[in-house]
Amino acid sequence: MNNLIDQFFDDDYYLRQISESPSDPFAHFVATGDAQELDPSPYFNTNFYKNEYPDWNANGERTALENFIAHEQAGSYRKPHPLIDPNDYIETYPDLSTAKVQPSLHYVMYGDGEGRSPSRLFNSNFYARCYLPLGQKNAFKHYVTRGRAIHRLPVPFNRTREESRQAAWDATWTLKKPIVLAVHDAQEAGVPLLLLDIARDFSARGYSPCFVLTNGGPLQEAFEALGPVFLLAEGWHGEGLFCGIHRQIPVLVNTAAAAKVGELSARTGHHTVLLIHEMRGYLAQQNLVSALQAAQLHGVHLVASFQMMKTDLHAELGELPVVHPGVIQQKLRFSEFSEVHRQFKDKTLFIGAGHGDYRKGFDLFLEACRAIHGRLQSSTFVWLGNLDVWAQGLAEKAQSDGLPLLLPGFVKNSAAWYREAAAYLLTSREDAGPTTAIHAGGVGTGFVGYAAKIGLRGAADALGRFVPPDDQDRFVEEALRLVREDSSLRQRERRKFVRESGSFSAYCDTLVQLVNSTTR
Repeated sequence: MNNLIDQFFDDDYYLRQISESPSDPFAHFVATGDAQELDPSPYFNTNFYKNEYPDWNANGERTALENFIAHEQAGSYRKPHPLIDPNDYIETYPDLSTAKVQPSLHYVMYGDGEGRSPSRLFNSNFYARCYLPLGQKNAFKHYVTRGRAIHRLPVPFNRTREESRQAAWDATWTLKKPIVLAVHDAQEAGVPLLLLDIARDFSARGYSPCFVLTNGGPLQEAFEALGPVFLLAEGWHGEGLFCGIHRQIPVLVNTAAAAKVGELSARTGHHTVLLIHEMRGYLAQQNLVSALQAAQLHGVHLVASFQMMKTDLHAELGELPVVHPGVIQQKLRFSEFSEVHRQFKDKTLFIGAGHGDYRKGFDLFLEACRAIHGRLQSSTFVWLGNLDVWAQGLAEKAQSDGLPLLLPGFVKNSAAWYREAAAYLLTSREDAGPTTAIHAGGVGTGFVGYAAKIGLRGAADALGRFVPPDDQDRFVEEALRLVREDSSLRQRERRKFVRESGSFSAYCDTLVQLVNSTTR
């Protein structure tokens, strides 16, 4: 029984429910917590269990948890939580029935981390896709400890067209100077972060944003702080939503990945502008070129972010206007910079950033890091941002091989990291920006990049140097040259270039003109 108690009793979770700090939390639970119907862990709901099984103390167990464990050991499986059903769990995953596992115990120990759903009342795949940061596990635990309190759904809740229309009308009809802003998700990545910055700028200009997102993510709360948010994956009827939004309200879609949202808004009579931030190769791979064509056919006004996009998409989408995105430079606080500087004061830091995957060339980044480290022993390497499963495996292998690689994930003080770096390593195979290289240039740090399908080519060459694709020797040499030859004068020139050419306010001025244009 003790082993099962260890799995179903979480000291930290339990202690958050009481004001005391007992030396033995479980003893406190037995003495008073169970009677107060406190929960021993996210996976066991004491009040539910006692109501579901009124005979919980018939055999003399001290607590509902101990009664549950006794039944679990006897093979008479009971529900520890309203959203955990052992019978559903076994039926859903046949591999578990042949393994003769204790279902609830398996879910706590392995299933939640593996992305399995504990019952028909909680869909782990839906929840992770809608609300969790990329790569984060334990969807059920997140729901119980945080998601439920901020009204996240355990499963999709499908609304009718009329219900969606009414909800959108109720959310927007009283807004002053409303505008709809749309994006594919709310992950802490380039395009959603850009939309958040746009929304804040528009709010300062007197607009009242309403957001339509395909999926959610950790930025969702930031969007909700600015205006109503409709998450299509939760079950809203897309066309119904736009029918409930007055036709005079314009729509700005901040990614080709939400082209179908743009098509819906245009079909319901809204003036719609869609900003394309993706290169053609990615658009073709994701079958988004045809989605853009369909949106354009229904009147969506398409805008490319860089000249290279315009050129590559001309055959399919015709002549597109180009509006270079502006950037907001983070304020570089001395305390934050000092903290990062202390961490690397005896090292030479090289940095990369973004959602680490094949398009970002994460494997090329690691290869360059290995070559640089072979020539400069003081070198150390950082990748800022989340990694996909493929990149995570490569990173773990590199670290186990001894490469000094740090993976802090998404950080809010990225400017301090960029400022400390000797060079930004731009290894993307295909990249619309990236704005991270601009952010690095904004604090004076130059980049070395492969001259692949990169939107910055020709637009930000003053911030760094491109070398031919696959020429790793030259890439490494240019990175080391930056270490040897970079100067404070050159750093000031980079900062000046970003200030003068990347004004975010000027960018939003242009977006305001686009959304207010009557051109269809």
